[in-house]
Amino acid sequence: MYQNATVLITNINTVVELLAKEAISLKNILMTIKDCETTTIASPIVKKTIELASNCSSKVEIIHIAPPQRRPPYNVDSKMFHEEVTTELGRKNEHLQHLAKSMQDRSIDASSRLIHGPIVSTILLESERLAVDLVIIGRHKQPPLYLALMNGTDKGLLAKCSYSIMFVPV
Repeated sequence: MYQNATVLITNINTVVELLAKEAISLKNILMTIKDCETTTIASPIVKKTIELASNCSSKVEIIHIAPPQRRPPYNVDSKMFHEEVTTELGRKNEHLQHLAKSMQDRSIDASSRLIHGPIVSTILLESERLAVDLVIIGRHKQPPLYLALMNGTDKGLLAKCSYSIMFVPV
């Protein structure tokens, strides 16, 4: 398998050329979605994933990781709290399924899952479970100091992930 590589690339052609040059295939791609409500088929991360999956005939697994369920605050009715959480998660799941269907309409083998758990360890577990060749993560444009320090998800993945990671500016 190809050595772990981390790339921040906006030109998919560069990635495709690199893969062809190194005779690397991308059979499985894991695309992580941070914000379900604002991610559409026209979002940069989705467009880049579609382009890469089309060029490499890859299967795409779309995931959104919801934090583990917590107890409701003491001043909120627990039944009402759980109903609200369930409704919100249902909307997110429908949105993920819609993204997968939109990719399927573009002849890409895609599926989606909404998963509960800590972000970094869940991405690592899913990467292992799916035997992915590439993890694609959206990254907000940040000032240089932030980039030097990086947020916890980026840092945790870079330190622990044995799979290639591609950050896509969103």
